[in-house]
Amino acid sequence: MDQQQTKTRGVADIVFLIDVSGSMAPAIDALKSNIGTFVESLSKGEGNNVSPVRDWRAKAVGYRDFDHDANPFIDNPFVTNVEALRGQLAGLTAEGGEDEPESLLDALFKVANMGQTEKGAQSLDATKWRYRSDAARVVVVFTDASFKPAMSIPEAKGGGVQDITNAIINNRIILSLFAPDMPGYDELSQIDKSEWEAISYPGLNPQEALVKFTGDQANFKNTLRQLAASVSKSAETVAL
Repeated sequence: MDQQQTKTRGVADIVFLIDVSGSMAPAIDALKSNIGTFVESLSKGEGNNVSPVRDWRAKAVGYRDFDHDANPFIDNPFVTNVEALRGQLAGLTAEGGEDEPESLLDALFKVANMGQTEKGAQSLDATKWRYRSDAARVVVVFTDASFKPAMSIPEAKGGGVQDITNAIINNRIILSLFAPDMPGYDELSQIDKSEWEAISYPGLNPQEALVKFTGDQANFKNTLRQLAASVSKSAETVAL
């Protein structure tokens, strides 16, 4: 077991799952501009007794409304350098999704169930998670909208939060939500190991609140450092 623990420490697969409906442009730009801070912090292991993540892969995935948008899910392969990740973020265009809510549950289901590289495989598959005990799996959500309570994708039609809870637990995923202060996100945050930053300011609607949250450069950099420390901590513990 000790040998296994040594082997898996400091390894993480990270998905940035981003609402790319029309109002999200400022938040996507802020992520694109500051993703270097996250990666640098991750690689250094900044924070209280946090070990660096020596081996990470990440990707940016966009989602909209699966019922109304022509292109509701924008997937990308896992990449291993910050320039490639920034390029993926730059490729996400905030458009569509005129009406709330969006299809977060559908997107989460697809990401959770992307499959995994076989145990002991010689090379990694950039379209799948690493084998379950080889890396921490983290999904980071950024959104300014509510989500539909029922899924519409064929493989999970009619399913809801309970199905997502099962998918996240079964696939050993750690969920980190940057989302409005709404009951649905409170429900998702109850999933084991999940974290939720409820973004809300007096007098601002959820869209304005996320713009303010991501627009405060110093504060947002600090948020990304804290996120990196949280990912690092997850990567220190072995998923069996």
